[in-house]
Amino acid sequence: MEQNSLGESDNPMGDIKVFQDVETLTTYAVREFINLSQRAIDARGYFSVALSGGSTPRPVYQTLADPKNQNEIAWSNVHLFWGDERHVPPDHTDSNYRMVKQVLIDKVPVPPDNVYRVAAEMDVRMAAFHYEERLRCFFTGGWPRFDLIFLGMGTDGHTASLFPHSAGLNEEYRWFIANFAPQEEEWRLTLTKNAINHARQICVLVQGEDKAEMVSEVFTGEKEPYEKPIQFISPSDGQITWLMDQAAASRLPEGQIS
Repeated sequence: MEQNSLGESDNPMGDIKVFQDVETLTTYAVREFINLSQRAIDARGYFSVALSGGSTPRPVYQTLADPKNQNEIAWSNVHLFWGDERHVPPDHTDSNYRMVKQVLIDKVPVPPDNVYRVAAEMDVRMAAFHYEERLRCFFTGGWPRFDLIFLGMGTDGHTASLFPHSAGLNEEYRWFIANFAPQEEEWRLTLTKNAINHARQICVLVQGEDKAEMVSEVFTGEKEPYEKPIQFISPSDGQITWLMDQAAASRLPEGQIS
């Protein structure tokens, strides 16, 4: 399954795992979700996860819904959040919530009260404040401490809805914000970099040759997080693991991955 990896101690950006193809990457991510959920529920009685939109995590959610996998998860103790959302109603084709609902939520016995969607049909700033209040009601005693956050990375180096040179990159105190994406010319809703960095485990899912140049820039180029916002992601007391297919990792130097 796993082709090779680079230990976290060797790279400040985290642990790199490269897979033969998207299918093996998906299988690993599903197993990680299951294992982390079991450990979190045993330790604290619940499992909190912030989900990502996009094409790469979709097969992960679909595979989690397979009976053989979903039966390994205590869904009554799972709490589903979103790391970011488009400013669209929940039935819109661009909605991250809609995608997850179709391929996962409608197929597993997760209680409706354990699904925390972003009310993105509201005014964008009100939606952000509303979601942050929900997060603060769930996570007490400091920053949110997600057991798992799934992230992706765009060809421009953005992650969640933290885009290059967007105002949200400067936010230091809020957990969840409305952030205008200059390149997209639209508003998004997103966890802030500091909220993400307090997670216990972050998994960055990256696939495709179109991501290879940015992967190389992130790991071997200059530290320029305002140009490559994914470089802001560095857990304060947790781990970050990159799950890539061979195409995405193809421009990393030979010595970068052991």
